[in-house]
Amino acid sequence: MKIEKMLVTGDALFLRRYQPLFEEIASQCQHLNYLRGDQQFNSSFLNLMSKVFNKLIYIVSPSFNKRLHKNSKALIKKSKWIESKIREIENRPDFVLHVFGMYGPFWDVFDIPYGMYLDYTMTLAYKNYTPWAPFETPEEFSDWLNCERLLYERATHLFAMSRLVKSSLVDDYGISPEKITVVGSFANRHAVYEGEKKFGSKQILFNASQFERKGGDLVLEAFKQVKLVVPEAKLVVIGKKLNNTFDGITNPGRIASTEEMRQLFLKTDLVLAPGRCDPFPSFVIEAMNYGIPCIVSDNDGMPEIVDHGINGLVVDSLTPEAIAKSVIDLIEDIPTLVSMSQQARQKVKAELNRHSVATKIMQAIAVD
Repeated sequence: MKIEKMLVTGDALFLRRYQPLFEEIASQCQHLNYLRGDQQFNSSFLNLMSKVFNKLIYIVSPSFNKRLHKNSKALIKKSKWIESKIREIENRPDFVLHVFGMYGPFWDVFDIPYGMYLDYTMTLAYKNYTPWAPFETPEEFSDWLNCERLLYERATHLFAMSRLVKSSLVDDYGISPEKITVVGSFANRHAVYEGEKKFGSKQILFNASQFERKGGDLVLEAFKQVKLVVPEAKLVVIGKKLNNTFDGITNPGRIASTEEMRQLFLKTDLVLAPGRCDPFPSFVIEAMNYGIPCIVSDNDGMPEIVDHGINGLVVDSLTPEAIAKSVIDLIEDIPTLVSMSQQARQKVKAELNRHSVATKIMQAIAVD
């Protein structure tokens, strides 16, 4: 299939997050445009008020907010709305690339080829992290799955970030493996780093943006044990301000500056990411881009990013003791850190970069 005009659809947050990928794809087709699926009013003021309203609901009751948006009626409504907006476009796209599976670009008439870029499925969420699947009854979950399955069945091609997602699409939704390409992901905010990486700071970095889901409690308990053996070890916790910290912890909270993050990465010896659920974390890829070995859990797509013993460590027992042992074994072993650092950077250059992901997507479309 030859693509001249591509349309990318999805929520504004994800369109911004993966903007470098779409720019790379744009270099391989003549025209690429965007359509935001979560801005359903013609007035920017009304869209802003809707965003504020949803934020307030989330603050007051996160579970209710999730139920409000994660149900079959909401999926169908958003899919129909974005389809109506696609129909209004004067120059009909040759192909629509939709980001994630919370809704689709079509519902009533599937007459334009489309693909979906997927980091997870609702079945995986239901099995692995129930807060992401807030269905009150089995019937509600079944209704959602029927809608989700239809979107996958009608798609021309599905682009999975991980082999785990591909397996779920095949096993849980009955999608043909030939229709699915595993394309991976990339360091969203950072270009491939070519500079020097030094070790010896004994600084550990943890992204606590969603503290419980990302294993924040495990990290803090593990660090207490690390300090007993390596007193000079330091832990930097970003992404969220904590209510309580202790000796050795720095907690700057959210860091918006790309340059500030770059400097933080360059001063870090290890990244911890023992997530209870983390589909395909770009933060880990960003760390590897700067040559930082990562210690991750064996959940979701993380073992596909980090190769155990080669460019980092995969912890199969998600306990503070296991995490602490991994840190203690590695943090003072400079030769191993250097070797893992080189392998991590090589993997980013070879696979986990925007050019590689874009090329895989465009090659799969060309074959269809």
